[in-house]
Amino acid sequence: MELIITEWALSSYIGLLDKHVFTKETFQKIIRPDVLLLKKGAESDPKFENRKFWGPATYQGRVIHHGWKMKWHNFGNGKIQLRLAVVVVNERVFLCQGYVKRDDKVDQREMALFMNRVQKIILNKQVIIRGVL
Repeated sequence: MELIITEWALSSYIGLLDKHVFTKETFQKIIRPDVLLLKKGAESDPKFENRKFWGPATYQGRVIHHGWKMKWHNFGNGKIQLRLAVVVVNERVFLCQGYVKRDDKVDQREMALFMNRVQKIILNKQVIIRGVL
């Protein structure tokens, strides 16, 4: 699979780094290796069988078509819940947005935004690509 870094993903990475949600070292040691597992496909690693790590993205109880979330619980010094929303379509994985899930309201707002981004990627092909892994 091809991993595509979108403008949204890059922007959220910079924002989370700026807010000290994680360090560059933590990113390199934990987040990046987990994300790189997607290159082989979600079915290739047992980590993806754990619903606390990987699962379908949902909004108001409905599954977002092509949408998935990677999840890190009790992450960092603040013991936060870190999320990465991705779109998987046609052997391509679009990294869309990272965020801290503080509560269900934040998660719902992020998923509403994510639904819009899924449409832009799949239907309108309106995505700015910042890199490919």
